[in-house]
Amino acid sequence: MTSTSPDEIRSDIEATRARLGDDLDELSDRVSPQKVAGRTAQDLRRRVSSATESVRPKVAATTGTATEKARQTADQAKATVRRQLDAHPQVAATAQRARDTAGSASQTVHRQLDSHPQVAAKVSQVRDTAGGAVNAGRQKAAANPRATGSTAAATAALLALLLIVLRHRRQGTETLD
Repeated sequence: MTSTSPDEIRSDIEATRARLGDDLDELSDRVSPQKVAGRTAQDLRRRVSSATESVRPKVAATTGTATEKARQTADQAKATVRRQLDAHPQVAATAQRARDTAGSASQTVHRQLDSHPQVAAKVSQVRDTAGGAVNAGRQKAAANPRATGSTAAATAALLALLLIVLRHRRQGTETLD
């Protein structure tokens, strides 16, 4: 049976109003743009964190594998060079003389450049030009790998010419010293 007394009806209405108020507050909370954005951001953070954690071991393993392969390749290259130098002592001696000569020539060039600022400026200009030629050669090689031979030869010729000029100048200044 339903209650029909006015007091009971009022009591039911008040209880229903209270429940509706709570429901409206909850509904309002759910559809509030700030609350929706907050929940979305929290969900996105959780997903990104989960994805990161699942990928991290794979990345670490891949990085470790690549590092180890690079180390092995470098070790193999060193061992090959050592074997070749051991098998060919003339090459090893020539390489050592070339290294010593390069060091000595480098010191001489630096002394000469320090004492002749005009020459240093020209050398800098030649270096910049050679760098431009190298960059142009790289771009040309990227566009047409077969065309790199002539650019490499031109660059080698330019460097050889520079070394000859520097050696000639060095010999000329040594006789003056």
